[in-house]
Amino acid sequence: MELSFLQPAWGAALLALPVLWFWPTGPLNRAQAALRTLVFALAILALTQPVLVTSAARQHMAIAVDQSASLTPAARQGAAAAAAEVAALAQSADASVRVVQLGGVAPAVDQGDRWLRPGATGEAASVAGDPPGSPLGDALALAAQSIPRGMGGRLVLISDGRATDPHWGRAVGGITARGLPVYTLAAGSQQGPFLANLRARPTRFGETLRALVDVVGDGEGLAVALAAGGQTLAKSGVFASPGRRAVELEMEVDAPGFVDVTAMLSASGDAGETTLSRLQGVFVVNEPVRALYLGERQQGAAEPLAALLGAGFEVSQMAPADADFRAYDLVVVDDLPARALPEAAQQRLLAAVRDHGVGLLHSGGAAAFSDGGYRGAPLAEALPVELSGEEDKIDPSVGLAIIIDTSGSMGGSRIELAKQIARIAVRRMQPHDRIGIVEFYGAKHWAVPMQPASNKIEIDRAIGRMKAIGGTVLYPAIQEAYYGLRNVNTRYKHVLLITDAGVEDSNYEAMVRRIAKDGINVSTILVGQGGHNLIMSDIANWGRGRFYAVGDPFSLVELILKQPATRKPPRYKQGEFPTRALGGPGWWGGAGRQPPPVLGYVEVEARPGAEVLLEALPGGHPLLATWRHGLGRVTALMTEPVGAGTARWRDWPDYGALLGRLLGRTAADNPPFALTLARRHETLTLSALRTVRDSALVPSGHLIDAAGAKVDAPQVVFREQAPGLFEARFRWPRA
Repeated sequence: MELSFLQPAWGAALLALPVLWFWPTGPLNRAQAALRTLVFALAILALTQPVLVTSAARQHMAIAVDQSASLTPAARQGAAAAAAEVAALAQSADASVRVVQLGGVAPAVDQGDRWLRPGATGEAASVAGDPPGSPLGDALALAAQSIPRGMGGRLVLISDGRATDPHWGRAVGGITARGLPVYTLAAGSQQGPFLANLRARPTRFGETLRALVDVVGDGEGLAVALAAGGQTLAKSGVFASPGRRAVELEMEVDAPGFVDVTAMLSASGDAGETTLSRLQGVFVVNEPVRALYLGERQQGAAEPLAALLGAGFEVSQMAPADADFRAYDLVVVDDLPARALPEAAQQRLLAAVRDHGVGLLHSGGAAAFSDGGYRGAPLAEALPVELSGEEDKIDPSVGLAIIIDTSGSMGGSRIELAKQIARIAVRRMQPHDRIGIVEFYGAKHWAVPMQPASNKIEIDRAIGRMKAIGGTVLYPAIQEAYYGLRNVNTRYKHVLLITDAGVEDSNYEAMVRRIAKDGINVSTILVGQGGHNLIMSDIANWGRGRFYAVGDPFSLVELILKQPATRKPPRYKQGEFPTRALGGPGWWGGAGRQPPPVLGYVEVEARPGAEVLLEALPGGHPLLATWRHGLGRVTALMTEPVGAGTARWRDWPDYGALLGRLLGRTAADNPPFALTLARRHETLTLSALRTVRDSALVPSGHLIDAAGAKVDAPQVVFREQAPGLFEARFRWPRA
């Protein structure tokens, strides 16, 4: 035992204690000075954080020894002898020993505890009366509890390893979190392969339940079957196990609730089929999806939709104004115009999706999306697709390269007229356009390199600095403008040539036609003289542009460099459109990934961040898109699920499975509370963490047995331990 300090640096403050005897000045009161010094010394001592370090030399050992009926008599004797030897070694090292025994009629080791598994009661229970197998999870948990927390210890497991409880992984996780080492001793020889694990994710009623079973050991001619209530629900094909193999089984259940399942491993041989191993587990089958259907235009669509989805969905109808959307897992808005879904109902629906995790499917054709009046409506903000308006004006981008002749022939009024025309062109440009200016005077020069047109002040200054000097060589200037525009990413590209036509003779036609072939138009402006000029007119003709003649400032023209357009709202398109499946296998499951053509859909665009699952060809428009909105998921289907647009789909065998999987993944995937259950000795702790944004929601509950019958005692009383976190604790005997 020794005294140590976590913050010893504070001890240096003790050197300042003598100051307390001289301050404050005045007559010295020895009693007050001593008391003041003691208080400050204790405060400094507290800041150093003293700790008393003790050595826990004595170690703790817990031994779990298997004496169940899964071991042969010789194996049980060997396990008992091994446990006694380990216990003797531990005691010789002055370690405390606790023994946990699985099954049997007498203690395998003299010292320590013993534990009888369910089925073996009292001293009179026989080994033959114990069900075969070993609940290793319970044994390990009980063994770990015998080691005091915070103290050193180790666990020894002596067993054949044939765990029959499905929750042994929890016990191992708790031991790992405490940092306790586990040593294992094999009891007896392995008699062929056995089942080691049985698990299945919670599923909804009406969906196919997929279970995974782990087979450990080598063997051939094996098969795994799942049975419940004396009826075989699923059976695998014959397989071979090369040491370890996971077997997946699919089964259908006829009711929601808890399903007690027994997995059986069998082997086929000359003597017939022999059962090698059994493993029990409990599967959870949740209630069907509660779906609310809101539709108007598709008369009677709720019934065929419910028939397509099957027993896994409970589809109901109600007026939107009367519906409490929070009471459903999924809301389907199908071809319902916005006038039939008031703004107040839309706001309540959005709150249910965002704050309570309710799923939303917005689908339809001529009465949905923009045609249904949803542009600007509250519901539009939650959709994963963009809704265009009546007249969306589009100002396409343009890249413009202006070539200005600054040779000596442009002196006087001509160069000023050319500058004025260039300034008019610059003023027509928008900030998202790009512009550059090339001047030629015997040599080519970028007076303004290609740049965004937003910097109009600097561009205007560059134009003002131009002077008429030098000779006239046009051909290289057109080449330079072409090279500058070729890498510009704009909707339109234009070369505007301003000159007095006093240029050299060259093969302009081949070069200008090549420029036009690359999507760049070439227009020409003749300045300083009226009438027609053949070479300027030909260049504009070859370049698919326009020819202008500007003789003086009073004949300036309006330059047309681009044509603004309007985009009509998306309309319900009719015809036959092939489809292309996107998205991962989690959305498609076992359904085929090539749906038949759709006969009608609404043309929309996906929003950034949305996941497109299905496209309509040839345009590649999204036909099915989804994303998260708050706690819920919103999916948009740009056609009617049971209308004219999907007439071909209803003859597709996989359509019902696909639609059910789509709506199941869109529906609320989290309950209002996340539950965890933990045991410590004879006490169960049930924790409920609120997952929705509703501070008024408080959990209440009761216990039911596997058959669904209510258990009267004990009561489940929740108490709030932290905001949104509730706990209920009650005693529950281990038996």
